[in-house]
Amino acid sequence: MAVAFPVLAAATWEVTNSSDFCGTACHLMTPQKVTYKDSAHAEVPCTSCHLGIGLSAEMVMRKATEVTQVWKNLTGVYEKPVRIVHLRPARETCEKCHWTKAFYDDKVKIIQHYRADEENTRSSIALVMKIGGGAAREGKGYGIHWHVENKIQYIATDEEKQKIPWVRVIDPEGNVIDYVDPEAGLTDEYIAKAPKRTMDCIDCHNRVSHLFPSPEEIVDEALASGKIDAGIPWVKKQSIAVLRRGARSKEEFEKAVKEADEFYRRNYPEFYRSKKEILEKTYATWRALYEGNYFPEQEIAWDTYPDNLGHRTFPGCFRCHDGKHVTRNTAVTSARRVIRQDCDLCHSLPIPVQGETLDLQKLVAGLVSNREKPFSHLASDWPVNHGKKQSRECFACHAAKKGETSFCANGGCHGIRWKQPEFRPVYTSANQVCTRCHPVEQTGKHRVPQHQVECLSCHQLHSWTVSDEACRKCHTLDADHYSQPDCTSCHDFRKQERA
Repeated sequence: MAVAFPVLAAATWEVTNSSDFCGTACHLMTPQKVTYKDSAHAEVPCTSCHLGIGLSAEMVMRKATEVTQVWKNLTGVYEKPVRIVHLRPARETCEKCHWTKAFYDDKVKIIQHYRADEENTRSSIALVMKIGGGAAREGKGYGIHWHVENKIQYIATDEEKQKIPWVRVIDPEGNVIDYVDPEAGLTDEYIAKAPKRTMDCIDCHNRVSHLFPSPEEIVDEALASGKIDAGIPWVKKQSIAVLRRGARSKEEFEKAVKEADEFYRRNYPEFYRSKKEILEKTYATWRALYEGNYFPEQEIAWDTYPDNLGHRTFPGCFRCHDGKHVTRNTAVTSARRVIRQDCDLCHSLPIPVQGETLDLQKLVAGLVSNREKPFSHLASDWPVNHGKKQSRECFACHAAKKGETSFCANGGCHGIRWKQPEFRPVYTSANQVCTRCHPVEQTGKHRVPQHQVECLSCHQLHSWTVSDEACRKCHTLDADHYSQPDCTSCHDFRKQERA
């Protein structure tokens, strides 16, 4: 007996730590198990992330607290959809394999897109992901993983952490800067009492092993890999419609497949007769994609769990980088500023890929550092307001190509419909706010509607400031034509004739 008990205990421990046990016997996690098997962590045991690594006694106590999951599974009283409440800190899980101080090279990524038109036209883009990594003392720690080198704290007002109205940045020197969303209406008392989470890997990589991609992503990948034949008319649009309709019901999914089949029989009779085998293969692919990503019985579809990595379907990065988070304290900075939302902070500007070719020279040009940009491009609200400030000066760098109507015709950005971010910068209606107390009209060219010059284009809040720094936000090329200390040495902006 003295020998049998330790052996039985050890065997029980091993079995209950297996991924098969976690996904079936302990609690019903079929969707998570299916997606886990297709993830980059397919060979990593569930317990490595969800239980963590520690002393034996500590591990036993952690496992004991989850015994209730077995009872919920047996009685069927578990919640739907299943949501994770407690996760081990990233330093006890992720960082056991992924060392944060290691340097990783940036990555060129080509994203295959297909338009929802009759020809399923391919419209791919290429960009450089600035995954950086490493320590700042080595000149590293930039781009996406800048957050690793700096301590970031935040307040979330919802369980999914999709609404983040307050952010604190603590740099390596100990300087503290607080950013807040003015529309959230947070009081100092609320901020002082609210729980603050320190950002770690999981705040971005929250679906790394259990991803339920959107229909658009699934279909684009299937088209790119050849699982779905791009030669079928309207197959991108039909595929998305079928998957979206069936996301909540298997019966609705099968109805949608039959309706798609009828669509081809009625509208493309010759194609339907000659390519019936290809269509049947497509329907089989739809079913495989559906069964591997959507689980109506568990109330799980592509939009059940927010994916914070990126910003196309869910807010992701733009939970903080939304153009609304402005500084509360000014001890570190002399002027109020917004959390930066530059399009090339984490990746280069997307470049449309024509056919199979990739313009490497243009791709490298997209990696121009902030120091090489015109001063106007460094404004924290530039991505939101750059379209309002376009002028002849823009064409010096952004010359329109043949067939493009303007320098804004970058198909990688402006040619794509983005659900996120919902840009609503606090500066958009500044003139309407300021003139309530300051009934002053703009003069000269600054009052021309097409120029869209606002009060905050020149003024800091509740202070008067006009300098080269303010002028260069718009006048990027003509500002060096005279050597006086600043523009106001010649230009009196209070007089219309000198504006």
